[in-house]
Amino acid sequence: MGSLWKQIYRYTHPRSYRHSENLWPHVRITRAPEGHIRSLVWKGKPIAIEDLSALRGTHREPLAIVATGPSVKTLDKQKLSQFTSLGVNGAYHLRDRIKFDYYVIVDRDFVADRQEIVRQIVQDRDLLLFITVQCLHDIFCALGSDAVKCRLAIVEDIRHKVFQPLVKPADYARKSQQLSGLVVDAENSEIGYCRDIRQGVVDAGTVAYWALQIAHYLGAPTILIAGVDMNNFSSPRFYENAADVMPSLLETCFLSLIKPSFSHASRIMKEENIVVYNLSPDSALESHIFKKVSLNDL
Repeated sequence: MGSLWKQIYRYTHPRSYRHSENLWPHVRITRAPEGHIRSLVWKGKPIAIEDLSALRGTHREPLAIVATGPSVKTLDKQKLSQFTSLGVNGAYHLRDRIKFDYYVIVDRDFVADRQEIVRQIVQDRDLLLFITVQCLHDIFCALGSDAVKCRLAIVEDIRHKVFQPLVKPADYARKSQQLSGLVVDAENSEIGYCRDIRQGVVDAGTVAYWALQIAHYLGAPTILIAGVDMNNFSSPRFYENAADVMPSLLETCFLSLIKPSFSHASRIMKEENIVVYNLSPDSALESHIFKKVSLNDL
């Protein structure tokens, strides 16, 4: 039946809408004037979601983004646990040592390949989970909608908004004239950053970039990033072993997309007096992008 719905969708929608084909006709949404998804219905069932407008500027203390690079193994978890934490993907393996208040899942491959840890994340009633409709649909299909106990905040890739036409990176400059939150790099118009996640989030090939934009929107004046190593790409993530490593595309787009994007974000943060510290001493993101410090320094 899924294949039939896809064929109907393809015949009734332009190619620029193809990124939503897996959602139709199972998902219904309405949008707020600011552009974000205000209501969500999945297979006839209303899904409770947070109002992104109500979340803006609500977090006025330091926030630690905990990613999954190998350097996380060397961090003092007791010291890291003193900060409010926003986790991504498999960072939830640290849940016994770090309390996560916020979480981000935007990778459909992670949902498919790490189903057990995803189950634990969505059953955590204390979490506010930022997630795409596509990932949430996959979770509902795999685990059932009743398995999700955490609070949900819907975020969207600015290129692939649900039931809206595709936006190519080459169109960022034109789009930024319509979206006040979208800031395009002066040197490369295909590099962007969105200060207002209601208008969408710019993807730069890594969930950490999503997390940075979310932390900014929440209002954190100081942001710590842990496990954003961006090197030794063949090494297992801190929670993996050599026999169980998910493929990574980070190396293929690091120089062309990831590094320029974080450099662009760095300039925006400095303009807005937001301090970002990188807790990975050997990170390929140099100190002129985000200052490298140890938890002892802080």
